[in-house]
Amino acid sequence: MPHNDDIATRTAPAAILFDCDGTLLLTADLHFTGMEGAMQRQGLEMPRDWYMSLTGLDRTRLFERFMADFGVAADLPRLVADSVALTVMLAAQAWENPLVAALARAATGVLPVAVVTNSEGEIARAFLREAALLDLFDAIITVEDAPLPKPAPDLYQIAAARLGAAARDCLVLEDSEQGIQAAEAAGMRWIDVRSAEWPDQCNALMARIEAGMAVSDLN
Repeated sequence: MPHNDDIATRTAPAAILFDCDGTLLLTADLHFTGMEGAMQRQGLEMPRDWYMSLTGLDRTRLFERFMADFGVAADLPRLVADSVALTVMLAAQAWENPLVAALARAATGVLPVAVVTNSEGEIARAFLREAALLDLFDAIITVEDAPLPKPAPDLYQIAAARLGAAARDCLVLEDSEQGIQAAEAAGMRWIDVRSAEWPDQCNALMARIEAGMAVSDLN
């Protein structure tokens, strides 16, 4: 079973798959602000602590969970549409996560790289464009690209196929339990960028990339 230890860095990956929000970009507050604004239009309030415990969920399922947890009714399609529009308006405030972005820049042109996100494509591309990261990636895989979002493996499986890489040879960078579950279900190695080991793991990966480690070095 893939897991979060030195196996993720002691062999060179064939492709690196980057989660977007919270991993590649520091944008959780922007999504919360957009969703909160959409809810306020329907007279609802979303506790920030509740939202932060579920940031790995896609927008539709998060709103469904909110209605179930708090016993309220809302116009779900309107919540989704309003929150997407409001979040896109905040794209200029999107910031890169420096260490993860440095790895993406180091890998670009050396390994296939993709963004794999439960966010909508309109939001992901706007955020990445404003953070000057959009052009680094060979593929942007978003929630619209698969029938099931994370924690299902579909998005990661699609990304691997798009990049022409075997799942076992892909390395996933994540910051949520839902994303890690998706990577494991897809049969991929993963690293949690929230962990204390992440800076050392990132440095080891960049050293391998800069040394031009070949895919044949995988074991």
